[in-house]
Amino acid sequence: MSYESRGSVGMWRNQLRKRRPEIILCGARDMPIRVIVIADVRLYRDGLVAALHDYDALAVVGSGADHVDAMRLIDETHPEVAVIDIGISQACNLVRDVNAHTAATRILAFAVEEAMETILECAEAGASGYVTLDASLDELVDAIVRIAACELVCPPKVAAMLFRSISERERRDAAASETGALTTRERQVLAFLTRGLTNKEIASTLNISQATVKNHVHHLLEKLDVGTRAQAVARAQIGAGRRRDAVSRREA
Repeated sequence: MSYESRGSVGMWRNQLRKRRPEIILCGARDMPIRVIVIADVRLYRDGLVAALHDYDALAVVGSGADHVDAMRLIDETHPEVAVIDIGISQACNLVRDVNAHTAATRILAFAVEEAMETILECAEAGASGYVTLDASLDELVDAIVRIAACELVCPPKVAAMLFRSISERERRDAAASETGALTTRERQVLAFLTRGLTNKEIASTLNISQATVKNHVHHLLEKLDVGTRAQAVARAQIGAGRRRDAVSRREA
């Protein structure tokens, strides 16, 4: 991710010179929120740290460029919030490792692109909130405060993507479950249907009659609650995709 794509720190500084928003902390607090910033571009990182220092509600206790810096700072400074630039190498792995290492530090995924794959990866890794590339400094600070108060911070567009993904996964799970209810022979027939074989070709391959193949097709259509062979094939492909996703997550 380029420096330009992350926004202008200079613009943020100008905003602060014009006005310094008052941040109201949720709940009674005597101390500012302890924050670390992880971003690989030093000029960008230093500018962001300087901007956050202007907020009395926050105490930036450290900053770093990578995974090693982040884990060291967490052990040394015990931050409440880690602001992690999602553009750094292996950012989601870092989010996952921080969550596994401590429950005391909540993670704000910063400069997130509004892409389904990136957002889902951050969510599965355990990010507590998201700030997109076009967010303002005020929005970033507000997100830090809310995350420190144990809220989940999610812009409307990101929330819509997450809900849409949940819906799609529910549909894939249902399809996979239905496919699993088929008998061994019905699954064999369905596999041949996905390859485009006719009843005659399936019968010849399995050494059974065409009438038997027709019965198997009828039964699997009923179990999958579909009306055509094409719809059955689509259900099978959805189920196969879901199983591949599960294997990939286990191997990751």
